Amino acid sequence: MTTPPFDAEAYARQAAPLLGLTVTPAQLPGVVANLQLAARMAAMVESWKLGVADEPAPVFVAR
Repeated sequence: MTTPPFDAEAYARQAAPLLGLTVTPAQLPGVVANLQLAARMAAMVESWKLGVADEPAPVFVAR
């Protein structure tokens, strides 16, 4: 079973009212662009292969 492609515009139009947001027609292209960018970033994170010894860090330490 394959996952259908992410439709950022449909998601924005359907999710905004559920979140109590109003997205005007002028704002929609920017919202869609940001959702598409977030989807690409999420795909990069999801594609990262974890090893057997990889565990979540208890505390993030920037280096």
